[in-house]
Amino acid sequence: WQGAKLLQIEPGGATELADLGDVDTGDPQLLADFIATGISEFPAAHYSLIISDHGASWPGVGGDESSDGNGLGLDELQAGIAGGLEGAGVDQLDLLGFDACLMATYEVASALAPLAHRMVASQELEPGHGWDYGVLQMLNDDPSTDVDALGAALIDGFESQATDEETAADITLALIDLDQMPALDAAMADFAGALAERAAALGPVIGRTRASTLSFGRSPDPSSDSNMVDLGMLVSEIGVDALDVSDLADQGIRSLNDLVLDRVNGVATQGSTGLSISFPADHEWFDQ
Repeated sequence: WQGAKLLQIEPGGATELADLGDVDTGDPQLLADFIATGISEFPAAHYSLIISDHGASWPGVGGDESSDGNGLGLDELQAGIAGGLEGAGVDQLDLLGFDACLMATYEVASALAPLAHRMVASQELEPGHGWDYGVLQMLNDDPSTDVDALGAALIDGFESQATDEETAADITLALIDLDQMPALDAAMADFAGALAERAAALGPVIGRTRASTLSFGRSPDPSSDSNMVDLGMLVSEIGVDALDVSDLADQGIRSLNDLVLDRVNGVATQGSTGLSISFPADHEWFDQ
């Protein structure tokens, strides 16, 4: 069909609830209306929202090709989800999932933490097959399934499907406890503040560490590179090479470990810690 439809997925098919016509999926109000309608029409004890499309970390997700490629930026994701929850009278989602590339970043998690208890997302580019949505059958089989069991099952299903499709070498997927984000925010603020105070002395250390840290969404064209590096690896290695900030680095790593409840990675992404952070390779510190 052309345009957008609101569907209720059922065994063996789907029921059309509304024909929305030509819409702009980069409009946060459309997301808000979807959330509010879903919760109001299908009340439940727990709520999960999974967004599946192209992802780009802090620049957002999606891109409506029928609306000049307009997507949902991080601020629009915030507004759309918050508006939908407010319209439905619900404080937070139990789980927010991104079946999309590059969305498991510090920026995304920090910005969306007030809106959900858990997040499932990938640091790396996702293979085209995406997640295994057959996993959601577990909610019908056992309605008492808790959010952490669901998140872990989504990760296991993704890994199993990637293995079957022979795409497992580069995968990442993590279950993030967004309730722990305030502790990580505080630790990162202290760590970043210490680095800023010592920028002249630590610039070379930071530059070397940035160059050797596992990165995601890489491209030989600098203008197309995502500039995303693994947060845990980056902080840990800076702490090893710069002993005067090692205690703050350790606190950041402890907070990150508390936050990442489950994760999977492939051979090419071995050691990834669950969250990335935007760090351009031409950062001005490197020249000091």
